[in-house]
Amino acid sequence: MKKILLALVTGTAIASGGYYITQKNSNSEPLPQLDYVPADTLFLWSQLKSFPYLQYFDLLPKSYKNVQQIEDVIATMKSDDMGVNQHFILNILEQYSKSAESSEHIQGTWGINNDLKFLAYSVGLLPVLRAEFGDPNIFKATIKQAADEAGLQYEEIQIEGAPVTKYFIDYEGERIFDLLIASNGNWLTITIDTPFNQPNDVKVALGLAKPLHALSDSGKIEGFIKGHQLDGHSLAYLDTQLITEMLTAKNPDSQATLMLDKLTSLAGEDNAFDSIRTPECQQDFSDITQKWPAIISGTQKVDITSQFADLKVSTVIASSDTKILSALQNMRGFLPQHTQSSNDAMVTLGLGLNANQLSSSVNTVWAAFASAQFDCAPLNTLQAQTKGVNPAPLAMATGMLGSFKGISATIFDMDVTTFYQPDEFDTTALDALVTVSADDVQALFNMAKSLVPEFTSLTLPGDGTAIEINDYLPQGVSISTPVYLALKGQHLALYKGDMAEKAANDLSNQAVTINGFASFGLDSAKIFPKLFEAAKQSGEPIPDELKDLFNQTGKMHVQYDIDDKGIVFDVDVKITK
Repeated sequence: MKKILLALVTGTAIASGGYYITQKNSNSEPLPQLDYVPADTLFLWSQLKSFPYLQYFDLLPKSYKNVQQIEDVIATMKSDDMGVNQHFILNILEQYSKSAESSEHIQGTWGINNDLKFLAYSVGLLPVLRAEFGDPNIFKATIKQAADEAGLQYEEIQIEGAPVTKYFIDYEGERIFDLLIASNGNWLTITIDTPFNQPNDVKVALGLAKPLHALSDSGKIEGFIKGHQLDGHSLAYLDTQLITEMLTAKNPDSQATLMLDKLTSLAGEDNAFDSIRTPECQQDFSDITQKWPAIISGTQKVDITSQFADLKVSTVIASSDTKILSALQNMRGFLPQHTQSSNDAMVTLGLGLNANQLSSSVNTVWAAFASAQFDCAPLNTLQAQTKGVNPAPLAMATGMLGSFKGISATIFDMDVTTFYQPDEFDTTALDALVTVSADDVQALFNMAKSLVPEFTSLTLPGDGTAIEINDYLPQGVSISTPVYLALKGQHLALYKGDMAEKAANDLSNQAVTINGFASFGLDSAKIFPKLFEAAKQSGEPIPDELKDLFNQTGKMHVQYDIDDKGIVFDVDVKITK
């Protein structure tokens, strides 16, 4: 139990801290560096407008900066027989760990200022990171120091008249790749030079030559921002169409395909992709990815100061497959108001599911693949395996749920230290609500009663009056304080506590409409102190990296949904120092 509790603290911290990405408003001028990004980049991860990085860095507790994870990696890597490459990476990680003490250390170690912009993308298969620093020379000096201490060889070279530092990364005397670092003004570029690329690829990656077709001319960024209601501060995407075309060699002359072929040849795996590089597979995979072209993520709302951050990040698995999206949308159900946004709850979870449509929707999705006409042999094999899966039993299972539309569970307050009472589960300090929503919730409740003998004689008033159900609980289940059950309009509410009672009463005015698929909310200011007290009572030592979490205040709300643009994952975060 002690280990589980500490794991929960850590997991909750990661869940709430992993999305604290911030930006601030800036002008709307396009970033000139986009002219050097190829239109056929496989991915883009970008901060297109100024990012108040140092301000943001000081806002977050140490545990959100991955310091402990980095230190664990460092401890694992350290050994007496470390190679040069391993020592080099270790030195860089140690520099980051030390610099995470404050924004001043970050600035002094890496040269980052409070107006960070960056682009990460690919030139063929070459990864490229370009970022605007306060002083790129500080960054370059830190990397050189790490190389000197590790004994890693490097040299200063000129490419197209531009100074570049080349770090030699090899293994047992054989070259793996060269790490290249260059700067132009305040912009610093990091990329690699490998045995599978051409010299001109490096020039493009370093921003010394423009690609034949630039991303800035493609209209792709503008289309993603406008099409998914993003604010344009931060944008990332993974181009599934181009990745599939690379793997299937639909365009054999693309830089990514040429590099992949050279890489597999050097690895002695020339035939690695032959099974999907037939004309039939090229066409079939192309047809699929035309309907599922990209995964797109970006900010929709941003407000950050030295004391708080308020932002919303939206991620979409983009699709134009109207048949599949329509089937998925039909599965959406009802989510109560108290589960849909930041509220007074410690933690809340809602699942909206239209039981009447579940079987037919699953069958539609299954049939769409099982009945598709494929000429590609691997897809035909997969399709044959899929046909052996019969979704019919799902119809029988969901038929019992009748008009079910959703379920939710919310904890408004609790004293987790009571979990350690040896003799009973003390619910005195528990304030919680569980709801079930349906078009005909009375019929659903009557069906449930037939399955639970203890509830057979239980009758709920139709006017919403709650009844105490402690005497109806199954044998062996003992709760020390009253638990109530009530019909609130189209909702069945099981609750105890004042806040839960208020939320249950509010259900009476909420009609069961189709409004979502799933949601999750968390208030760290409420849950972390409770977990801290439980951890102390357990006698388990609390790691130092977690202690600052318990003074952190913030809320996170996650929403999963399906709309006519694809499968949507939205994260709304509010954090105060």
